[in-house]
Order: sequence, then C-alpha cells, then structure tokens
Amino acid sequence: MASVVRARARVPPVGTAAVNSPPHASRPLPTRYNHTMSTLGTRVAIAWKAAVGIFSDDSAKQAHGLLSGLWPAGIGDAPTTGARERVGAYADMPWLHALADKVASAFAAVEWTVSYPAREGRAVRMKSLQRAKGAERRRTIIRALPSDVEMVRLDEHPLLDVLDGGNPLMTGLSVRKVTALHWDLEGEAFWLKERNGLGVPVSAWPLPPDWVRSTPTPTGPYYRVGFRGWQGPIPETEILWLPNHNPANPYGRGTGLARALADELETDEYAARHIRQQFLNQARPDFVVYPGEDKETWSQTERDRVEQQWADQHQGFWRAFRPRFAGKKLGIYEFAQTDNRSLQLVQLREFNADLVRKIWGVPPEIMGIVGPGSSRATVAWSSYIFAKWVLVPRLEMFRALLQERLAPEYDERLIVDYVSPVDEDADFQLEVLRANPAAWTIDEWRARGGGAPLPDGQGQVFLVPFNLQPMEDFGAMPLFPGDGTVEMDLTHLQHDEAAVLRRLRRRGAPLGRR
Repeated sequence: MASVVRARARVPPVGTAAVNSPPHASRPLPTRYNHTMSTLGTRVAIAWKAAVGIFSDDSAKQAHGLLSGLWPAGIGDAPTTGARERVGAYADMPWLHALADKVASAFAAVEWTVSYPAREGRAVRMKSLQRAKGAERRRTIIRALPSDVEMVRLDEHPLLDVLDGGNPLMTGLSVRKVTALHWDLEGEAFWLKERNGLGVPVSAWPLPPDWVRSTPTPTGPYYRVGFRGWQGPIPETEILWLPNHNPANPYGRGTGLARALADELETDEYAARHIRQQFLNQARPDFVVYPGEDKETWSQTERDRVEQQWADQHQGFWRAFRPRFAGKKLGIYEFAQTDNRSLQLVQLREFNADLVRKIWGVPPEIMGIVGPGSSRATVAWSSYIFAKWVLVPRLEMFRALLQERLAPEYDERLIVDYVSPVDEDADFQLEVLRANPAAWTIDEWRARGGGAPLPDGQGQVFLVPFNLQPMEDFGAMPLFPGDGTVEMDLTHLQHDEAAVLRRLRRRGAPLGRR
C-alpha cells in the first residue's frame, strides 16, 4: 500500500489556466468508457479535480474563522480512545460479530449503478436527480423526465471498477463489507484511492480508523496514516472519508454503535469469561484437608501418606460416594461454590444480547430468532423492516458521499445509485392488479406468478371484462353510439355462439353486424 501512496505523490500539479476550463456540459459521454476517447480538456479537468480537496486557501476565513479555531495547533483529530479495541471486538465478541456481519454482508451485496441523463444523445447534468434522497424519489424524477431526455446506464466505467473491483488484495464485495463494518463499529470509514496514469481513481483500499492518526486541517491538508512500522502524510485528495458525525463535535472523528454499546458488550463478555473460569476452577481446589487437633502439624511424609490414601479410596468413578474412616480427627475446609442461578448470568446475557440487537435495529427473525408468535408473514415483514430502516439509511449515506466526493472526479454529470434492497409489497401489488385486471397484459400477470412471457407476443394483450376477449390495445374497444347500440364484429364466433346471439336478436336485442 505504501507504493500506492508514493505513486500518487508523483502526480504533477495543474496550472491555473486549466482550472477555468471545465468540460462543456453537452459533451457526449460514451457508454463504454475508453481513456483514448477522452480529450485533453477532460484530462486536465480530471487532474484539476484531483488536486482539489475539502479545504481551500480561504478555508481558514470561512464560517467567521471557525475552522481555524477548531484546530489552533494545525493538527487534526486523533482516533478516539479505544478505537482499535472496538474494531477488534468484531473478532472477539460473538453477538457483536453476528449483528455487524449480518448488516455489513447485506450492505455489501447491494448492486451499484452509474448512469447519466442524455438529451439527443448528449450527456447533460441534472442536479435535482443527483441531490434527490431516496430511491423512490429518484425513480419519480426519472419517470417525470421530458420525452427528449433518457437515462443511459453505463456497463463499464472506472467508478464501477472502484465499487466492484476493489483492489488487488480484496474484491469489491470485501471492500464494501469492511467499509460497512468500520462505519458501524467505529463510526467512520476511510478509502485510500489508487489512480492510473491519467489521475483517475481505479481502486480503493479501506483503512481502519485507528490507522488514520490525524485528519486534515486548513493549514495541514493531509491525513497522517500509520500502521505497523510505516507512517507518513497522505494528501487529503487521496483519501475518501465517510464519518458518522458526532453531534458533540460534528467536525471531528465519527462515533459508532460499538462505542455507544461498550458497557453492554463488555458486560456480556465478562459474564462469558466468568463462566469460563469455572471450568478452569480458578486454580482452587474444592476443599482443603488439614490436622483436626489444635496445634497439631503434619510432616511432609504424613501429608503425602494421607493424600495417597485419600486418592486410593476416593478417586475414580467407581469410588464415588464412598465413606472414609479415619483413626484421628481431620479438619476439612470447603470453599463456597458460586451459585450461577443467583447471579442470573443466563438472563443477563439474554437481556444484553436483546438490547444490543434492538439498538442495532435488526429484527429477531433476521438473526434466526423465531418466537412462538412468529409466522411466515412476520418473517417477510421483518425483511422489509431490515431493508428499509437498517440498510437504506446506510446506503443513502454512502451514495451521498460517492455522488458528492467521488463521482465529480470522473464526470460531474454522472448519477450514482443502487438497486433498492426493499422488496415490493406483494400484497399491495396484488390488490392493485385485482382492482382492474383488464389494465394489465397477460404477460404482466404471468410475471407476477413467476411465469415466462408467452411466445410471439401472444401475452401482449388485455383481457377485457366482456367474455375476457383479448384486445391489442384499449383503442380497439367498441364505443357505444348515442342510441345505446353496441357495434361488434361477430364473424369470429363459433357456430353455437352465433346461434345463441341470433335467438337474442330475434327477440329484438340490438347486437350489431354479422
């Protein structure tokens, strides 16, 4: 990883003239990203964006000088006390591991997309879509786009390589999972960017929070990173920082769930260790045998003889509960045994585990805890709650960071999004279908049941209520003339059907033409 840092340090600076020459908003954006297709202006713009970070020359004067007052010595914030232990607790505490792993694995499994709006084949920037919060809100904006604007989804792009490709030592899935673990456990995650020869980020290296020894300041715009025997400054433009801001100091290091639950987690761990110590007997025997007479002592030989006799008469399964007959008084001191029932360790551990799970927001069914009142509907509803209120808030925070801090390094018109993990409400969708079955094609009905479309477009018809006749579209439906006569083509009817209609016509009913 050190080679990555040194390689990035050799990226040449960009002159001021290039700063005032951003790419034009209507420049075409190819679907298959190719570095050879980039213009010189694009390369200069990318390099300029790479040279701009959180702070600028005027940062110390912003907010009435607040930023300069936050770090009077020019040194950023160090990791919070116990950061390494809280992240390391993932490997030591089983219940913390189970919860954090469940959420992080589900977070990492979400698919990410990169797209852009195009008008007449040219990419345009749409800030309202970039800033929209929530997948449903973004879908609403896309549905309301003008007819001359379409969304183009990219299949290949360096940003997708960063999200899905990870780095040479980790897959993209592993990078996203470790990022989610850092964010949950310690409240912040760091990505070290690796760039190609054009200065474009092509991979990400997650950094544990305790490796980042200090954050950047207006007078020191760099991160100080140290691990094992290596330490060094890294420019702030080369690290992506995702903090879960601490309201007590929103400009400092983040705060996570493991810190908030430190007492409960440690109590559960100590209870487990207390039970473990009983199996190791705490280096203490059950009882001590000593001379029963006052001021009497045993020599080493007498003590060894009593010990040997005791072991010969009582050691082993078949000698259990045997009485011992002694020729003189023996003193026996028994240690008080710990009563685990009075300590209620089981109830304590169950209470702490349940409390940690509730604070994490994970329904019990997601953890495989199925109570007496659970049902299939309860399990399905718990999956909905888990996706909507546990995964989506984390995904939205991560998407906002990618959209605002990483996507502009490639192109300011890109839209970063994810495939929503929230399953559609199947019951609600079925009620909508039942409200007007004729409004949906046969293939749409088959899709709801998991079936494939009918061949040759046979399923692209509607079943209208009158004998469920297939119609190509609603425009082909007959209209009612002013006298109430219904005009219908009866030539396609079977012989017996036509006979019935002829009898009705003889009775005077207007049935239309033959």
